[in-house]
Amino acid sequence: MRGWITAVGVAGVAVAVSGCGTPAVSPQSDTDASLTTTMRMPRYVDNSDRPRVTFDPCLDIPDSALIEAGYDPASEENADFKGGSYTFLGCSYDTPERRYGMNVLSGNVSFAEEQEKSSAFATPIEINGRRALLKFNPAVRNACDLSIETSDGFLGFTRRLVVDYAGPAPEPEWCAGLEDTARIFERYIPKES
Repeated sequence: MRGWITAVGVAGVAVAVSGCGTPAVSPQSDTDASLTTTMRMPRYVDNSDRPRVTFDPCLDIPDSALIEAGYDPASEENADFKGGSYTFLGCSYDTPERRYGMNVLSGNVSFAEEQEKSSAFATPIEINGRRALLKFNPAVRNACDLSIETSDGFLGFTRRLVVDYAGPAPEPEWCAGLEDTARIFERYIPKES
C-alpha cells in the first residue's frame, strides 16, 4: 500500500478528527447471521469510474475495537488520500505507550492491482475468510503492511514500530500482532464489501 499513498505517513496528516463515530455495521456474532448497514455519502468521491469507498475507517471502526486492538481512540488523526483517479479514506492511530503508529486506509484500488504492485514482498493470507496480503519489505525498517480485499478494493494497514534506540527492531517484531488487529477491524466491514 505504501506505493499507492506515499503522501500519507504513519503519523497521519493535517486535521485531527474527533472520535470514531458510530459504526455503520455491527460485528457479526455467532447467533446473529444478519448485518445491518447504513448507507451514507462517502466523505470524498474521486473523479474516476472506480467504485465509491463505502467503508470508512474513521467512521466505521468503533472506539471499542480500537481499544481491543491496543490503540488509543483519542490519538485518531485524518489520513485521507484524495487522488484524482483513486481514493483512500483513513485515519491514523497510536498505541497508548506510542509503541506503534498505524494508518488504516480503505481504498478503491482493486485488490488485483494491490497484489501486482506488492508481489515482490507480499505473502497471501486470509483474514476472517477474506483474501489478504501480509507485506513485509526488509528495506522499510520497523514497518509492516497488510491489505484485506473488499468489494470496493481493499482495506490497508500500514504500521510502524517506534523504537527508542538506534537501529531497527528485530524483524520478527515488525509484523507481530498485525494480523490480530486486522481480524478485529475486519469484523466491521460489511460482508458485501
